[in-house]
Amino acid sequence: MHHLAFALITTFVFGLTLFAESRISQWISSEPYQANFLYGAQWDEKQPDPEEVTIVAFGDMMLGRYVRTLMERHGHDYPFEHVPALVDHMLAPENLPEDDISPATGAHYHPDFLFANLEGPISTNPYTNPGTAMMFNFRPDVTEMLTKYNFNLVSVANNHAFDMGEAGEQETRQFLTEAGIHHFGHSREIREENVWSTQVEDTTIAFVGFNHTLHDLLDFDAAAELIASLEEDHDFTIVSIHWGTEYKLHPNDRQVLQAHQLVDAGADAIIGHHPHVIQSNEVYNGAPIYYSLGNFIFDQYFQQNVQEGLGLTLTLKKSSNPDEPNTVHVRETIFDIIRSQPQIRD
Repeated sequence: MHHLAFALITTFVFGLTLFAESRISQWISSEPYQANFLYGAQWDEKQPDPEEVTIVAFGDMMLGRYVRTLMERHGHDYPFEHVPALVDHMLAPENLPEDDISPATGAHYHPDFLFANLEGPISTNPYTNPGTAMMFNFRPDVTEMLTKYNFNLVSVANNHAFDMGEAGEQETRQFLTEAGIHHFGHSREIREENVWSTQVEDTTIAFVGFNHTLHDLLDFDAAAELIASLEEDHDFTIVSIHWGTEYKLHPNDRQVLQAHQLVDAGADAIIGHHPHVIQSNEVYNGAPIYYSLGNFIFDQYFQQNVQEGLGLTLTLKKSSNPDEPNTVHVRETIFDIIRSQPQIRD
């Protein structure tokens, strides 16, 4: 009886060993272990977050009239001498990379776009403004200063763009193009060809410029249609608009409704100028609206608020999740304009 029990136990253990060896052999020769499919798919297909796009924006830039006199007297760099420090102040992280300094200007940090409203034509017309007359004319050599100080984007939609006639307006575009300075907008018409579109990494941006001043009234319905037509092909639409009442600190009620109309059409940010003073701002449906940034470089000295400006650092962030909106973050910087030189406020 004991021998029979022993024989049965021995046979059972032997069989169990063969079975275990067989399963171990199958496990060793099988494919590597796969994580849960859904988890693995999410991990493998996750894309990196899109890069942020930075725009530093200023208001009205006068490069003729008495500013030109100062340039002739003190050197053509004169109005821009403190701009690199101002831009650094607006953009810089706490610790600037000391080995990344522009040899031309000494600037540490460069935005993707450095923007201002070009308040007048660049032309070969010999006209020289005798002082405070309202006809503006900039010499072609101003493009050398703009490129030297890293201005790569301007609006040409304002009430002075045609001061030197149709020829001067066309020359302006020609000189800017030859200098590699992107420009957009039109003072009298709404033209799709005057929209400037670009792509930075995976982010597409349209820049649109309008003029709505006393003699060049804007058709806001047509402007909204143009903005809406850009929505499908662009992640962001940035609107620059010349409008408002000079020296008033707030927009009028009609302007507010017009700004809201442009945002409803698809504008992601509105940058206003023309009043020569800083006006109020708001956020409407997630879009920042700055009704006026005031002056940037100008030759007005008759009161304090025309000798200060508002600079914006706009950070455009495309969402990596299609169910979440793209965002525009704005940092505001008020600066002083001392004898036509914008500089950091003490």
